[in-house]
Amino acid sequence: NYNATRLRNHDWFGFNWNSGDSDVSYWYPQGITGSSDARPSGYVSGKRLMLVSWYHKTESRPTKGARVSLADLTDPDDINYRHILLVEPYINVDGETDFKATETESGNALHVGGIVWYGDYLFVADTTKGIRVFDFSRLIEVSSTSDTGRIGFSGNRSDAHGYKYIAVQVARYTQPDDACYFNFSALALDLSSNPPTMVTSEYRSGDVQGRLVHWPVDVESGLLLDIDGQVRGRNAQSVGQSRIQGAVSWQGNYYISSSSQYQNFGRLYRTRPGMESSISAWVYGAEDLYYERISGMIWTPAEHPDFRDTVGIPLRLP
Repeated sequence: NYNATRLRNHDWFGFNWNSGDSDVSYWYPQGITGSSDARPSGYVSGKRLMLVSWYHKTESRPTKGARVSLADLTDPDDINYRHILLVEPYINVDGETDFKATETESGNALHVGGIVWYGDYLFVADTTKGIRVFDFSRLIEVSSTSDTGRIGFSGNRSDAHGYKYIAVQVARYTQPDDACYFNFSALALDLSSNPPTMVTSEYRSGDVQGRLVHWPVDVESGLLLDIDGQVRGRNAQSVGQSRIQGAVSWQGNYYISSSSQYQNFGRLYRTRPGMESSISAWVYGAEDLYYERISGMIWTPAEHPDFRDTVGIPLRLP
């Protein structure tokens, strides 16, 4: 197929979504992470798992927000998955705790441009604000899946736009007013650093001034390292490539996923500070990056309808 031809010189592996997800125009995949981020062993409950985030691309209001697909890759010949809707709690007009779709202040669906599953939490890039955190250790099964237009509690009934499971937002990191403004376009995890760091990267279409920032992780709490109520970024880098859709660092090397670099195709740049980038062929609609330690592969989910291959290739040095 289209992306397989593009990756023909790599020992690639990938999977496709079911027909109801591979060609729809109103859900777009963006972020990617997996059990190799979540646990030191690389497995959760003995399974090789992968998470891909999608945002609801629509002009309708309200949106259905964002969802993640939990895929089981334990048997590469029999990959299956289930969607989980991301929700945020709020107090409704009756003064009761309720939940709603994850949206921005302007009413757009949360873009979920990058995700990291670390320990019990799912960290999600919130483009103009910072990072949101969802509790992935306590997924909730709603009581009704019959009405795709309903969400929240109503008496003893609970709905989530027809989805069976929800993950609830439990924390949020936001940029202070006096911060050096940064777009949180993508998110990845570097477990080779001490302490581990989450790497945020910045999408810019018209120039090559996108930046990367490392955010240290508190391994005891599983959250970002908080010093006097603030999480401070470190080791910022200027990438020197346009249209950054994802970035990850590993053992001092950087891997940059950029879209529309050669005709319709993306490129995977491999580099380190002070070194000219090497190039790997990358797919049409390339998005966020995930380094899967247990396989030695670097992954991306392609976003465009009918070309939504989720693919990985062996990690190469710059």
